[in-house]
Amino acid sequence: MSASAGTAGGGRKAVVLAGGPTTIGDRLRQALEGVDVVVAADAGIGLADRLGLLPDLWVGDFDSASDTQLRAHAALPRLEHPRDKDQLDLELAIAAARQRGATELVLAGVFGGRLDQTLAALLIGSRLHAEGLAVRMFGGTHECHPLAGGDELALALPDGTLFSLVSLAGDAVVDVLGARFELERARLAFGVGLGVSNRAAAGKLPGGPRVRIRDGRVAVVIEWAERAA
Repeated sequence: MSASAGTAGGGRKAVVLAGGPTTIGDRLRQALEGVDVVVAADAGIGLADRLGLLPDLWVGDFDSASDTQLRAHAALPRLEHPRDKDQLDLELAIAAARQRGATELVLAGVFGGRLDQTLAALLIGSRLHAEGLAVRMFGGTHECHPLAGGDELALALPDGTLFSLVSLAGDAVVDVLGARFELERARLAFGVGLGVSNRAAAGKLPGGPRVRIRDGRVAVVIEWAERAA
């Protein structure tokens, strides 16, 4: 699979691949359609191989890439950084994608490994969204959409699929339709579990659940049943 031409309007879609265990399902493959730029962050080269993607750039300190991977991809353009640095390899790879014109980001392999890096990735995704980028995140058996006030998201999930809304910064106000537990102008306080463990409900809304963020910053997290690898 190779990158396509730039998207209309000058913005470009990039996928940044990290090294966390990741289920490769239809949702991830769909998210990769029309990708213009592929950047692997260190051990994310392994996910690139599994997806059949040839990165435009390989970024990192390469402390997590195996000798076999380093030999197999010796011809790839690399941007090498020292191990002692102030940014994660993921951040450096995202910066490289943005330098190549990315305004839409698919971040894959960013959950399911170390908890500290998973939390950092979630907050990095929220910051990028706040900076005006469209962001969709995958890793482990999770899919995540960082959203903010004014955003709406149609989830198109099969009946019974588990999903959650979690406030990321202060209180949020949300609507949830087409779900087992529907909400209207519900206040999601920071640090509470009100929006956790909802499920898609067939027949309640054509096309599946829909989320509207009226205020605040929220992570919409979808849980898939497949085992991560």
